[in-house]
Amino acid sequence: MNLRSFLFISFIFLLSVSNVSAFGEFDYLNVNQEPIIRIGLATNARSVSITTTDSSLVAVSPDEPQRFLATTKVSVSARVYRPPEFDIYHFEIANLISSQEADAVAKDVREAINEKTLVKLDAKTNTWRVRVGEAKETIEEANEFKIGLSEKGFVAEIITEKIVQPSTDAVALSNQLKQGGKSEVRSLIKPTVSSQPTSAEVNPNLREVIVNGGKEASFSSLKSVAFGSINSRATPVRLNGKAYRGRIEVFVNSRGSLTVVNAVSLEDYLLGVVPNELSLPAIEAQKAQAIAARTYA
Repeated sequence: MNLRSFLFISFIFLLSVSNVSAFGEFDYLNVNQEPIIRIGLATNARSVSITTTDSSLVAVSPDEPQRFLATTKVSVSARVYRPPEFDIYHFEIANLISSQEADAVAKDVREAINEKTLVKLDAKTNTWRVRVGEAKETIEEANEFKIGLSEKGFVAEIITEKIVQPSTDAVALSNQLKQGGKSEVRSLIKPTVSSQPTSAEVNPNLREVIVNGGKEASFSSLKSVAFGSINSRATPVRLNGKAYRGRIEVFVNSRGSLTVVNAVSLEDYLLGVVPNELSLPAIEAQKAQAIAARTYA
């Protein structure tokens, strides 16, 4: 690098971190947070292995607290989104011979416990049933409610119904994809406003990031997931055996596979890029290369 190039790059760098006042003086800006450099490592990975020689890996996703994985190795892949399933519990008084009998039982229940009722025909047995109250979300609540009915003289069955309910993240990601045009990113990058499930429309082609690493470190996410060491500056994280400073971020792309990115602070980026791009040992040459690399980044 000649002197003219060095001076030009130095001038550009100074402009990038300062403002020039009307009197020709420099007012330096304070950067509240060190800039993050994102470097693409893979764009069509089916699975990757992420390890550390630190005591544990950590993982973080947008709008979520940092997760300590209690393991030094995880494998990451992508799969079709599987909405969570859960059971709810209904209560029904069964084997009533006629609709008149069912109506009478329903009336007695409403008067006794002030719960709503629903009379319906059981087509399989050609008998009538009375559904009582609201569904319960846990078996403990269901058993308690059944005991309460029994104490009032009503013998009810617990009917288990399995519910498939897309998460709020699934709905948010579906909206993101609908509005995002031809974006390569197919993982959630926008914040969600609620953690409660919803019945809104969900894109049938959603894919999620799958993390496998033992009991504490196996989970799925519709968001991007970034992995790092506990002490990331002292202990690099490794992708398929190769060490990287900062974090390894993984998200689903438009091909349904994984894109892998190294997210690293600017200073740590310079620690790696300057020695790799410049073989000269002279300290002044390394300083100039650091300025050029910082400006380019």
